[in-house]
Amino acid sequence: MLLSMTGHGESSKRLGGYAIEVEIRTVNNRFLKILTKLSDLAAPLESDLEGLVRDFLKRGSVSLYVRVTSSDVEESAFVNQPVLQAYLRAAKEAADAMLLPFHPDVSGFMALPGVLDTPKPGDNPELEQGIREACAEALQDLQAMRRAEGEAMSNKFQEYLRDLRSLRDSISRRAPQVVLDYQTKLEQRIRTACESRGLDLESSEFVREVALFCDKADISEELTRLESHFHQFETVLRASESQGRKLDFLVQELGRETNTIGSKANDAEISVCVVSMKTILEQIRELVQNIE
Repeated sequence: MLLSMTGHGESSKRLGGYAIEVEIRTVNNRFLKILTKLSDLAAPLESDLEGLVRDFLKRGSVSLYVRVTSSDVEESAFVNQPVLQAYLRAAKEAADAMLLPFHPDVSGFMALPGVLDTPKPGDNPELEQGIREACAEALQDLQAMRRAEGEAMSNKFQEYLRDLRSLRDSISRRAPQVVLDYQTKLEQRIRTACESRGLDLESSEFVREVALFCDKADISEELTRLESHFHQFETVLRASESQGRKLDFLVQELGRETNTIGSKANDAEISVCVVSMKTILEQIRELVQNIE
């Protein structure tokens, strides 16, 4: 089962006077990278929520947004009177020391650190659990999208493999004829050269030359390994877990065998097949980069 590294999931729920909204977006990355943007009420749970993400995902860049708001004004924020009084005393002492009138601006003091407090999840275990549940639901929603896209890519991979097999079979059928064509051309060239010089054609040398070409142009091992890699690729597609790194390795191996065939087989028809195979492999490689 393939999983795409690109996806989106969201969840929202109400819990008492709180509204919890979670959104998760993922894009491809070689490693797992998590970026969080949490409201004040969810910020203390950052480590726990990142751990939850790691339980679901292995690779990819993840953006996690959690917003928690309260409809209860008294519950959503409160003034920390001891902190406010401390600021006021310090400001009054400074004004008195400079012989200045003291006319405090309450709104200005309210913006100072620690004056306006908000409840924390630790103060409300039910809210803490609700945030975790909302994140888990968003991750499930994300996974559903990633599975659907992974299935679509799996179907596309199967289509590409069918095309690659067809090209491989064409090369396999053409390969013996390449040797026969070379044998005919070589015999004609040697015969023409011998006749022009009044020499006899030494069949033993001719046979050695053909044998040498056959050895250099032999692509049977490469064709066998191609089929083996096709089979391994299909096995990974059917596996219970997504294995993007293994697919990436197999694409590299397929490319290596294809390049070897292209360099060994000195034949126009085979070269056309090799170019087509390279084009398909590049398309596969682009898709594989988005597989977890």
